[in-house]
Amino acid sequence: MKYMSSAGDYRVEKPGRLILRAGSVAPDLRWQFLGAVAVAMVATIVHLAGPLIIREGIDQGITAGNKRVILIAAAAYVAVLVIQYVAAAIAQWAVAVVGERYLVRLRALVFAKLLRLDMGFFSRSKSGVLVSRMTADIESLQEFASDGAILALTNLLTVVGVALALALIDWQMALGVFTVVAVLGGFSVIFQRQARRAYDQVRENIGRVLASLQEGITGVRVVQAFTQEQAQASTFGRINEKYFEANMSTARAISWYFPIVAFLRVVALVSALVIGGGRVADGSLSIGTLVAFLLYLDWFFQPIINLSIVYNLLQSALAALAKLFELIDERAVIDEKPGSYDLPEPLGGVVALEGVTFGYEPGLPVLDNVSVSVGAGERIAIVGETGSGKSTIAKLVMRFYDPDDGRVTVDGNDLRDITEASRVRSLALIPQDGFLFAGTLRENIAYADMTASDEAIWNVLRAMGIDGWVRSLPDGLETEVRERGGRFSAGERQLVALARAFLADPAVIVLDEATSNLDPETEADVEGALRVLLAGRTSIVIAHRLRSAERADRVVMVDAGRIIAEGTHLDLIESSPAYRRLVEVWQRGTG
Repeated sequence: MKYMSSAGDYRVEKPGRLILRAGSVAPDLRWQFLGAVAVAMVATIVHLAGPLIIREGIDQGITAGNKRVILIAAAAYVAVLVIQYVAAAIAQWAVAVVGERYLVRLRALVFAKLLRLDMGFFSRSKSGVLVSRMTADIESLQEFASDGAILALTNLLTVVGVALALALIDWQMALGVFTVVAVLGGFSVIFQRQARRAYDQVRENIGRVLASLQEGITGVRVVQAFTQEQAQASTFGRINEKYFEANMSTARAISWYFPIVAFLRVVALVSALVIGGGRVADGSLSIGTLVAFLLYLDWFFQPIINLSIVYNLLQSALAALAKLFELIDERAVIDEKPGSYDLPEPLGGVVALEGVTFGYEPGLPVLDNVSVSVGAGERIAIVGETGSGKSTIAKLVMRFYDPDDGRVTVDGNDLRDITEASRVRSLALIPQDGFLFAGTLRENIAYADMTASDEAIWNVLRAMGIDGWVRSLPDGLETEVRERGGRFSAGERQLVALARAFLADPAVIVLDEATSNLDPETEADVEGALRVLLAGRTSIVIAHRLRSAERADRVVMVDAGRIIAEGTHLDLIESSPAYRRLVEVWQRGTG
């Protein structure tokens, strides 16, 4: 079993309140847990009866020469062992089942919350830290649920039961034992303080390790393209070394504490043997009572050692729980407010930004008092240099963010006032790289409408002219796309993304240059599908190439967060020097 875990950088100020809240996650499991506690108590009580049976066997059987008592004591002890084993096994299984069921609920709750959080949260948060919430923190809870919970319960009951038994058997010798235990308590306080500091170091570095690992794997193509394997490995090595040093600080705390516990246990046993042996010799204490006292004393220290281990697991689990609840409590900035309503049908598809100012960081606006309107069925291209704010406009139209000032409307309705379901039905985003989920082609197309029939999907594919391609696949709609659509080329992934959007049948489509990364032949296929998809729909294209601007009904040029030119492609070539320079750049490229 681990003495230290890796989820303890969070200082739990009110563990009692945290535990009560943890119970509220799955209140229906409360009675199952209490049942497991009751069975564990039975196992502990039966276990504690063992030394008393041995005392009677020695004093009334062996010392008195009564074989019948010896046989009865032996049979009773065997019965106690059987009952203890059965009860302990049931308690262990019951606690594990309750713990695992609880973790299933908690994982689902945290993941559901992550999916509801806004894009601003993900831009602020490190992906490695978020991954550690669902891995290292859940692992800490799982470790406590599978090992720590039952260990804490049975050992706490044992310590209390043994302390009472020692005091009842011989209070004088018990006082000496409790003195040693008090000394052990002082060392335990020092140990726990060191352990908590060690947790801080470990948890601070585990997030960095996960973040570096994820970054290296995600960007492995770039690493290999620039032959930076050694440099990337060195960066990870430095972070890994700090994590090692943090774990070594936990090992140092363990290295001095547990030998002291073992030493004090021997001191207590030797003292009890010397004092009790003297009293047995002068006849003031029976040998059976001394044996029972020594057995209880041995049982007293082992649970204390176990509780020290469990305390580490508990601290780790509480810290992990606090972090997870902190994530659950994260307030979504983009949320459906009370009184939201559905967009009226039929939807015209007029999109407008009215005096919009927005910045990802306070005091650093990316868009400054931007106003632009897109007519129903109109196709506009938003152009500008990198960092000009054109992609930010797309994010605001999709309501990934809300403007700091001004408003974004659809048919005159502020996006902040409409329901999330209505917005999703009415607006669709097609990014540069069509993201596909692991699963079948059918599942990825139907992601826009899980109730869609095969007939509806084939109608979409035929309308886009890609039904032949799908039929040519080994398994047709049942073809596995693999993780991130790895089975398909970039163009094929984009075609699937377009089919998904077509199936959703939105009135407004936002495209982040869906053909910018494609070869000419694939681009022609995607452009053909786009013409079908965009027919009769309002579309906002974040343009990176000349062709997209030429095909638009109107071009809007953004520079440093402001609209500096607006009109048709040909008009802007004549009237806007900035647009003319941008077109020249495109023409010198691959545009």
